[in-house]
Amino acid sequence: MFLTFPRSKRRLYLLGSGVSDLDKMQDARRAELHLNYNGVGLSLDITNDAFDFTYTDAAPGSLDDISLSLQDRDRLWQSPEWAPLQGDKIKAEIRTINWTKPGEVTKLPLGSFEVDSFTFTGPPDAVSIKAVSLPVAANIRQEKRTKAWEKVTLKTIAADVAKKAGLKLSYLLKDTYSYERLDQTDQSDIEFLNEQAKSEGVAIKVTGGQLVLFDEFEFEKAAPVLTLTRGKDNILSYEFGWSAADASYIACEISYTQAKSKKTIKAVYKPPGAPKIGPVLKINEQARSQAEALRIAKKALREKNKELSGARFTIIGDTRIAAGVTVMIEGFGSFDNKYLITSATHQLGSGGYTTDIEMRQTLGW
Repeated sequence: MFLTFPRSKRRLYLLGSGVSDLDKMQDARRAELHLNYNGVGLSLDITNDAFDFTYTDAAPGSLDDISLSLQDRDRLWQSPEWAPLQGDKIKAEIRTINWTKPGEVTKLPLGSFEVDSFTFTGPPDAVSIKAVSLPVAANIRQEKRTKAWEKVTLKTIAADVAKKAGLKLSYLLKDTYSYERLDQTDQSDIEFLNEQAKSEGVAIKVTGGQLVLFDEFEFEKAAPVLTLTRGKDNILSYEFGWSAADASYIACEISYTQAKSKKTIKAVYKPPGAPKIGPVLKINEQARSQAEALRIAKKALREKNKELSGARFTIIGDTRIAAGVTVMIEGFGSFDNKYLITSATHQLGSGGYTTDIEMRQTLGW
């Protein structure tokens, strides 16, 4: 149960079990949710507490979020003193105890979030709190702007956006990507940054108080964090599929004529092992050199072809699973391969602890 205090103190206290109950739980296999709400800790155990929690580790370009639903028999969360406010800060972590073997404790830090919606329903009385990884007060998502960027780099734009949002910039790229001029036209800052990053084959995420820019190809090369084998591991459901629509090109051809010199730069990128016959992706993008044209062609082809083959799994909860890590899939015939996880959803509550995974096959180039 919860004890009430005036909102000015903004404190939460959870009365835990007695010593005898804790002793009984020492060897129990369980998953716990640890929250820090406005600086005060709160722990929930799926074996004892009535709650449902979802954490979405979103695909690049989307925001991570958490949602928590709780019973409110004592009418605390609906009171003026306790009703959540926009911008309340939550840090969250999932822990498993004795999950796969006795004595094992694993942790999955989820990062920091700010409350952006609250719902109260009944009967019976219950509340739902949702929070997102981007500071609610930041105007980089809502406010549309028009601006000309002269002699700028992608890193400079990202640093500007991060500063406005009060985020730390984590720029995990070797290239700064420079431009003579870019036009932001009636777009939010985060929308403009995401569009420009995507054109370079760069992914962006807002997570853990950071604005992260990274190259998915570099993440594809990382060693798998685990192998999921049919008939052996805790796979609850699976779905595989592929679609050749807009995702089956054998090469990319770029052609660009420079305005001043009238010089035409052409380049063709064809990945190793590509079929000899098939459709060629043709683009007309600004390029200042042959090398830059080849790089642009490769990025464009990757962006198209990476969605060719994908899969969805639901497994028993696993704290190793996060967007951006790779896994090996075995026992599914022609679908066996190395996959990059594009998004992961961890759910704790009445249904136990499960993890939903969306992933795609790594391209290898």
